[in-house]
Amino acid sequence: MQTIGIGAAVIGIALLLVGYFIVGADLFFRSYLFGFYFTMGLALGSLGFLMLQHLTGGAWGVTVRRMLEAGALVMPVMGLLFIPIILATLPSTSGAIGMSHPLYEWANPAVVTPGSPEFDPGIYHKVPWMSPMFFTVRSVIYFVLWSGLAFMLRSWSVTQDRKGNEAVAGRMRMLSGIGLALFVISITFASFDWTMSLDPHWFSSMYGVQYMVSSGLIMLAFLVLMFSQVQDIETFKAHVTIKPFHDISKLLLGFTVLWTYVTYMQYNIIWSGDVAEFTPWYVVRTHGGWLTLVPIMMLFQFFLPFFLLLSRRRKQNVATMAPIAALIILMRVVDISWIVLPAFHENIAQVSWMHYAALVGLTGIWLAIFAWNIQRVSILPLNDPNMEWLHVGGDH
Repeated sequence: MQTIGIGAAVIGIALLLVGYFIVGADLFFRSYLFGFYFTMGLALGSLGFLMLQHLTGGAWGVTVRRMLEAGALVMPVMGLLFIPIILATLPSTSGAIGMSHPLYEWANPAVVTPGSPEFDPGIYHKVPWMSPMFFTVRSVIYFVLWSGLAFMLRSWSVTQDRKGNEAVAGRMRMLSGIGLALFVISITFASFDWTMSLDPHWFSSMYGVQYMVSSGLIMLAFLVLMFSQVQDIETFKAHVTIKPFHDISKLLLGFTVLWTYVTYMQYNIIWSGDVAEFTPWYVVRTHGGWLTLVPIMMLFQFFLPFFLLLSRRRKQNVATMAPIAALIILMRVVDISWIVLPAFHENIAQVSWMHYAALVGLTGIWLAIFAWNIQRVSILPLNDPNMEWLHVGGDH
C-alpha cells in the first residue's frame, strides 16, 4: 500500500508539474485546490471518527482505531501541502508564481477597491473576513487544532498500549468531547473558506455539514477496503470477529442515506426559498453538461449502494463489500467534481486531466504516509478496555 501511494504521488505530482509549464499556473492551482479538497476528506474523516470512537466506545471503533490514528496523523503534512493554495491566494505572490489573478475572486484587490472598474460591492461588504491575510490565519488555526488533536490522541493511545492504564482512556474520551465540538465548527468554516468562497456571493448553511458527511462517507468506504487488506494478519485473526466489520458496513449504509438527505435538503431549501442570491450556484450546475452528473450520482451514490447494503449477509462479507466501497469512493470523486469544478469551467468538456492528476498525486501522498504511520505500532490497541467486547462478541 505504501508503494502504491508513493507511485501515485510521484506520477500525479509529476503530471501536475508538467501541466504547470505547458498549460499554465492558473489551471495548476485550480487543479491543486480540487485535489487537496478531496484528499482532506480522508484526513478529516479519520480524525472525526477517531474522536467519535473514543466518545462512544465499543468494538467497531477500537478495531479500526490504528487506521484512524494513521489517517489523522497525516494532518501536519496536509498543512504543509496547503501552502501552495495560500501562495495562490495572496496577491503579492500569485503574480510571482505565474498566475494572471489570485485563485479566489475576493482575493483580487481590484474587486474590493472602491472606484475600480472591477469593484464588487457585494464582496466588499464581506471584507475583512474575505481577505487573503485572515484566510491564511484561519487556515493555520484549523491545521494547528487538527494536528494537535491527532498527536495527543495518538500519544495517549500508545501510552495505553504500554501501560494499560484505564485513566488514559478517560483522558482520551474527555479530549474527544471537547475536540469534536471544535472539529465540527472548524471543518464548517474551512469548507466555507476553501471552496464555498469560490462563489463569494453564494452561501449555504448546509455546506459544512455536507463536507463533514462526505468526509465520513469516504473514510468509512476506505476502512472497508482496509479490512480486506488486514483481515489475514495474525493479530486480526486472533482478536477480531466479523461483528465490528458488520457494524462499519452498517455505518456506511447510514452515511450513504445521510449524504443523500443533506445533499437533497440543501437543494430543496434553496429551491423553495427561490432567493436570487442563492440560486445561481445551482443554475450554473444545470448548464454546460454538468447536469449529467446528477442522475449518475443519484444512481451510483445512493440507489445502487443503498439497496446493495440492505443485505445483512453482504454487509458481513469483506469480499463483497470491497467493490461497493470502491464504487462509493469513485462517486466521491464525481461529487467533489460537481461541487468544485463548475466554479472554474462553464462546460464539463473543459475539465482538464490536470484536475485528476492533482487528485491522484495528493491522495497518493496521504496514502503513503498513512501506510507508514500504521506500521509504527501494533495494528490493534490490545490494552484498551473496549477490546473486551471483541472477545464476548458484543458492543456498547
